[in-house]
Amino acid sequence: MKTEETPTCLKQTSPTLNHSSEQEPGQMCAGCKLAITDRYILRVNERSWHESCLKCTTCLQPLSGTCYCRDRQLYCKHDYKK
Repeated sequence: MKTEETPTCLKQTSPTLNHSSEQEPGQMCAGCKLAITDRYILRVNERSWHESCLKCTTCLQPLSGTCYCRDRQLYCKHDYKK
């Protein structure tokens, strides 16, 4: 996952492999607020996400490949430019 624009989005952008035995206790999804038990999690904007929860704040389309960040909110390229 490539993120654009603000430095907070750029710190960690690729999926992180987490086996349940290695996962930090209490790892919660920033989108749905549920525990992340998936084999892969996404770290975007210093927060953890289920892959299915990473969506544009405006149009709610899934974000894959690239996302844009403003005020800790995530956007697709189209909505970020508005």
